[in-house]
Amino acid sequence: MLVSTLIRSKNLRQRIKIQLLSLLLFIGFAQSVFPQKLYWIRAEGGERNEYVFFRKDFQLKEEALQGELNLYVDSRYALYVNGNYLGFGPVRSFHTHPYFDSYDLVPFLKKGNNVITVLAMNNGMETFQLFDNKGAALFWGEILAGSEKISLDIQSWKAKKSIGYDQTTPRFSFAKGPIESWDVSKDKGWNTEGTSTDGWQTPVPVANHANWGQMAPRPIPYLTMEDVRALRLMGAYPLKNEEDIYTFRVPAPDLDIEEYSIGHPGLVYTYIYSPKKQKVNAGLWWGEYFLNGNKINPKKTENMSYHRQEFNLDLNPGWNELLVRNKVIWGTWDFYLSLPSNLGLSVSPSKKPDDTEWFYSFVPLEINLEKAIEQLDLGIGIDKITQNFTSNWRSHSREENTNPAKDLAWMKADTAKPIFPSGVFLEPLIYKENPTGLCFYFDMGEIQLGQFFVEGDFPEGTIIDIGFSEELNQAGLPWLYKRHQVGAGLRFVADGDQKRYQSFKPYGARYLKVTVRDNQTPFRLDNVGMIRQVYPFQTIGSFSSSDPLLNRIWEASWRTLQICAEDSYTDTPFRERGLYAGDMIPQMAMTQAVSGDMRLVKHSLNLFQDMYRSQMWEGATNRHEDYIFSSLIALDEYAKLSGDWALVKEHYENYKSLIGQYQSRYENGLVKTESIFIEWTTINKKDAVMTAFEAIYYYSLERLAEWADRFGFQQDKTAFVQEAARLKGNINSKLWDPSQENYFDGIKDGGVLQEKHITSTIWPTLMGVTEPKDQEVIIDWLKEEILDIGQDTRKEKISPYSSFYLFALLYRFEQSGSVENFIKKHWGPMALHNDRPTIWENFDVVNSDIGTSSHAWSGHPLFFFATETLGVNLGFFRDFNPDLIEIQPQSETLSWAKGTVVHPLGPVEVDWRIEGENLFLNYSAPPGAKVSVKPKGKLGKLNLILNSTR
Repeated sequence: MLVSTLIRSKNLRQRIKIQLLSLLLFIGFAQSVFPQKLYWIRAEGGERNEYVFFRKDFQLKEEALQGELNLYVDSRYALYVNGNYLGFGPVRSFHTHPYFDSYDLVPFLKKGNNVITVLAMNNGMETFQLFDNKGAALFWGEILAGSEKISLDIQSWKAKKSIGYDQTTPRFSFAKGPIESWDVSKDKGWNTEGTSTDGWQTPVPVANHANWGQMAPRPIPYLTMEDVRALRLMGAYPLKNEEDIYTFRVPAPDLDIEEYSIGHPGLVYTYIYSPKKQKVNAGLWWGEYFLNGNKINPKKTENMSYHRQEFNLDLNPGWNELLVRNKVIWGTWDFYLSLPSNLGLSVSPSKKPDDTEWFYSFVPLEINLEKAIEQLDLGIGIDKITQNFTSNWRSHSREENTNPAKDLAWMKADTAKPIFPSGVFLEPLIYKENPTGLCFYFDMGEIQLGQFFVEGDFPEGTIIDIGFSEELNQAGLPWLYKRHQVGAGLRFVADGDQKRYQSFKPYGARYLKVTVRDNQTPFRLDNVGMIRQVYPFQTIGSFSSSDPLLNRIWEASWRTLQICAEDSYTDTPFRERGLYAGDMIPQMAMTQAVSGDMRLVKHSLNLFQDMYRSQMWEGATNRHEDYIFSSLIALDEYAKLSGDWALVKEHYENYKSLIGQYQSRYENGLVKTESIFIEWTTINKKDAVMTAFEAIYYYSLERLAEWADRFGFQQDKTAFVQEAARLKGNINSKLWDPSQENYFDGIKDGGVLQEKHITSTIWPTLMGVTEPKDQEVIIDWLKEEILDIGQDTRKEKISPYSSFYLFALLYRFEQSGSVENFIKKHWGPMALHNDRPTIWENFDVVNSDIGTSSHAWSGHPLFFFATETLGVNLGFFRDFNPDLIEIQPQSETLSWAKGTVVHPLGPVEVDWRIEGENLFLNYSAPPGAKVSVKPKGKLGKLNLILNSTR
């Protein structure tokens, strides 16, 4: 390769070589463009949050013998054959390496008329699930039925843009795409046989096929598609309907996180009519409010709401002017005003009773106008302000679409008037009295990841809103808007024909709030639930012990990992569903221990290569610089477990180039970072030399040196070894505190950071930086420090994330008692939280409005129960020989433990118990496997009585 093997060289020759290599890589991508054309409804590709229907109508005179459809959609698709839902896809990927799916259609075809439909969505923005989006589709295949041959090439299909989907809905969160809001009545018949295709078009080739690289078949199995019915009806009540709600939406740019985070000053005005002088309680969204020229402030409430503030409005008889200034952030201004329904109030920007318009807004994107709005004196009144800003005012009417997530949060149920009894949800719910609106609360029984569905008979025009959450609020109801950025809601408007309404995207949730309103005739609610959509792991591993709490933690940990595994690993099914390299190491560890299926691991590791390509080859900035190196470490552990060193060799040059990008980052022999994660604590994350990062960088150099030696790159090996040795020396000379015998957090602006986090000592000790003579005192210090880590969320001494490395270190020094007590203290509340618990992102979600209730990295105690309590070595910061099964159990608090651990050689069963001074240990290993048994710690001091079965 052209990158210099002299890693530390900064001369011109080195820079020229890197530039030439980058050019060659670009040429390589350009030459691997997929040869077939992709299609959409326009040559330019897709728009933001655009949904497009594709359909293929045909007749079969005989039974189909063969029928395969291959398809790819940028961004996502849902496939139906004769109304049967077949699947959702494609696999998560970048444009450089797209994947297509293949389906056997034969079981769903019939003699006579057939229709295949695809609901395709172009996200049109960057999210944590869809990394880049253009809008395109490609179908190909054929059906054979006797002598008939039906081509399924996309040119033979018809396409039509949905007019029922609201394209302007805001993002679900900073990490996810737009909220779903679908008026199905406007898209009647899109999925049914015999629908006329008048007005449908032939798909159009997209103009720039160079956006996509060579396509490949799906690299992982299809996800599960299991209907999971809501377990329990928690309550059913009428909506109060005590308020009139007035709302509008002003979209703002949200293509990526940078655009999404920029605030744009805006104005809105209207007039409120009051028949008399009166004080009125109003609900309002955020912003600066002026009533009749006077600024008004929200009332102080005991519990702050992220979606609503309460105001006292002193209204005069007649029309009262309301003027609002707000900074439009997070891609949209979804404004809400609620007024009591029984006070004779009305709202009109033109002072007209029964006006169809509610507001006028002005949100300029020109910098000079934005500054003018920011500096504006809102006390001068609406007339003068509108004279100064004479154009670009936008009217908003009652016909505009609303935000289903906010509607759900603002519309209150009358819980004093239950309609149906709470209990197990088995029978249909039928209501015959033409209500103005009903609210249902459901419990799924546990947190699920999947697509929501509602089944029943709903008159045309019925609005069905579904809100969802992981947790219940203080009132025991679904905790909507636990965070102000998370709009957990979606909507269907019934067409009167369909019996099942199903969300397009998958979501993570346990508790549901479902409102049914605007129906003029009775309705019937038959079924509510989710189509569970997770990776089909086979559960082989198991664990039980003398401590029931640890058993529950194992179960909750595996449950959490399963719902954080879909078409890649994710951090959480609820808020983000992002693929993070920092989560990858514990996710892979848990997967190996229980399943041994490493296909999803490999796919995720490949995604990292595209995710970090600009950082690896161009030195682009990254929010989590430590995560890039975590992906390197994860790749190394994967290869040790799977033997797939070919994948490491394939990506070797990427990481070698990454190291090259860091050569200019050195300050006095240490590497400075711009932005890191490290963990959820108060540790410094910006513009500094950070000890924890230095340790992971050192460990990465050591791994690269081993790779270079394996692949015969001896010059590279020498360079990596030399750099690692220099870095180790500088860490220990400049970041070690000899007086306290631990490490400083780092160096910032030329001075040592005064705050010390235990992570800063854990990582260098675990990763081979610390001198052996200092390790024992560090272990004693850590054991004392973790006895009390504090209680303020994300301000503790350590988080669940970094605890993975803490446990690995303490177990290395046979401190199993400290780990077991720490796990029981901090993971115990998670495991006892409810009947089907999952593991939390932070050590508290009950008393905190931050953090998720199901987070992948936090399930890692499961791994240590397998590798330390049961004792089957799987590596991860330990010497590991994949051809040898090492059984080395250790425990200070248990009297027995048993279970199965998946080793690369096959499942290993371990069953040990203490009786007096004896340790009875039974194990079963795959035939022919070499096995070594050597208990540690307290167990190692007992008389071992060994029994093996093969």
